[in-house]
Amino acid sequence: MQRRRIAIWLSAGAVVTALTSASWWLYQANLELDGKYPVSCGEAIRFLRTAQPPGTARNRQCTRGQWQTTWYNMDFQAPRTEAEAWLRSTYPDARVTSDCVNADLCSRPSAPAGGPGDDSADHLRVDIRFEERDSAHVHVYGGTSN
Repeated sequence: MQRRRIAIWLSAGAVVTALTSASWWLYQANLELDGKYPVSCGEAIRFLRTAQPPGTARNRQCTRGQWQTTWYNMDFQAPRTEAEAWLRSTYPDARVTSDCVNADLCSRPSAPAGGPGDDSADHLRVDIRFEERDSAHVHVYGGTSN
């Protein structure tokens, strides 16, 4: 009788462990597919080949997504003048416009050229949304085409 109880408890423990592991794996895979998998901003900056946010930037958040392509997002808040200066100094040749769908300023800069086999973005988008009191939310997005 005692052996049977132990076998039942061990079997139940194994099933719970397997279900928990599968749930965690599915959760992580869903974050990746939704583009909400958290990564270090250093990793995102390398992939996007962009400059560090201004020193006064706050609420930095970087995420990655992957399915058939890979994409990274970098978000931060900074004073409006610093956000715009960051955009113009980071991508000096890019056209900055206020003719944007979901932003007050936007740009589609050319991705800096990488070397052969370089795993980094080949297209970029930068959106700046003005918020209350001289603040701006900056969203940098970049991904691969293949």
